[in-house]
Amino acid sequence: MQNTITREVVLPADPNTVWQKSFGTPDALASWFPHEVKGEFTPGNVAKFVWGGEHTAEVKIVTVDPPKTLAYQWHPGDAHTLDSFPEDELTTVTFSLEPHEKGTKVTVVESGFDKIAADRQDWAHSQNTSGWDEEFAKLPKTYEA
Repeated sequence: MQNTITREVVLPADPNTVWQKSFGTPDALASWFPHEVKGEFTPGNVAKFVWGGEHTAEVKIVTVDPPKTLAYQWHPGDAHTLDSFPEDELTTVTFSLEPHEKGTKVTVVESGFDKIAADRQDWAHSQNTSGWDEEFAKLPKTYEA
């Protein structure tokens, strides 16, 4: 069982621009992932990520460090509330931005799958692996001319 999912992409803009356009506010994140974000990006706050108006996942904001890091915790695999499963089974999703010769390297790492109950572990990892493949592919498209 792998404990993490990692994806990387280089975007043709500086870190401040990428932060403002894609990560710094709920509307910025919702420009590519998910369809809507309800709540504020303040550590400790609970926000809701909404897909298609019907699937809502609660997330706990962990880190907001412009223009470098946005991190939150959630229960992976589907649209869950924070109390759907034990708190110690939350995974942590971290978006990291760093300067790159062609703009900004954005890395997403979701970790903590080893903490999930055995009967959900493989399923949650599989769901989010395909989910990040689909969702993270949307990010570079927002930088195309």
